[in-house]
Amino acid sequence: MYSTSLFRLLASTSLLDTAFAAYNLADSYTARNWFESFIFFDQKDPTNGFVQYKDLATAAKNNLIAIDGSGDNAAVYMGVDHTTKDPAGRASIRISSKKSYNHGLFIFDIEHNPGSICGTWPAAWLLSDSGKWPVGGEIDIFEGANDQSDNKMTLHTTSGCQIQKTGFSGKLDTSNCDVNAQGQGKNMGCGILHPPTQRHSFGREMNVVGGGVYATKWTSQDIQIFHFPRSSVPDDITTGKPDPSKWGMPVAKFAGGCNIDDHFQNLNIIFNNAFCGDWAGEAWSSSPKCAALAPTCQSYVQNNPNAFKDAYWLIRSVKVYQEGGNMVKRGFWSWAKNTWHKVFGNNKDEGTVNESHIW
Repeated sequence: MYSTSLFRLLASTSLLDTAFAAYNLADSYTARNWFESFIFFDQKDPTNGFVQYKDLATAAKNNLIAIDGSGDNAAVYMGVDHTTKDPAGRASIRISSKKSYNHGLFIFDIEHNPGSICGTWPAAWLLSDSGKWPVGGEIDIFEGANDQSDNKMTLHTTSGCQIQKTGFSGKLDTSNCDVNAQGQGKNMGCGILHPPTQRHSFGREMNVVGGGVYATKWTSQDIQIFHFPRSSVPDDITTGKPDPSKWGMPVAKFAGGCNIDDHFQNLNIIFNNAFCGDWAGEAWSSSPKCAALAPTCQSYVQNNPNAFKDAYWLIRSVKVYQEGGNMVKRGFWSWAKNTWHKVFGNNKDEGTVNESHIW
């Protein structure tokens, strides 16, 4: 029989090994390399917006893009024309990353966004380059229209992809990701609304707190989206060592009756700010605030350039991480005040032990 003191000595020096998934930085898009890493789309808007997307040279000449600040504190500015009345549509930006991805942890650090302004339709999203839409899939991470105050997260796919109703804190809007699903509006896909009880997710409300971070975890099993207001961004994100296992419940989780790998391949990162079109234009009359401004979305956007001075993106960074396998976190058991402590670095789990049960 071992003595209590000997057992304590052995236990206090016993090492513990715990495996956890490690993420390695694959790509970092910041003010230092932003404009050389994205392609500027300058064709007709596929969503029928009242917008003219400009190429890089034209955008720079017309002050639609800029670098705000310097050094590590610099951010990327992407705005819209807010001085002219152009019957052909308001000048804006749509960019797509030169690199495409299959799986990853995408962390968007957004200081300012163009949302909650009547007529606007901003989005930060992932879109496939594999074929005719929606082949290869679309993941809308950050999106809204008109005076919307809560973010909407959506998947768009071909047939055969539906999601479950649990495992996230947001509100399920539609569950069938097929853009042609019966019983849903055209091109709606499966959507989850940010919970209104968790504020500062979009538009003005997000801007007044200095923005925040959206983190999207895309694996073969599911697609999860997390949101953190500026004051609540986890330390593991700010230090470049993201650990989604510590982030709690996501605001959106797309899983269930959907083979993720079959429906999502070769996705590019996209930022844009459209006007009117298939969402903001069609929904114009459903917003009392917007409908009171003008009879149509197009007439308002065309004739009120000053209304869009704040319709700009200010992006601190986009970072893409890939899983690098499991790492081992080493710790030990220790004993103090009749309590066992499982210690990993500065973290510990405790449990009281009845001393009479120690052999």
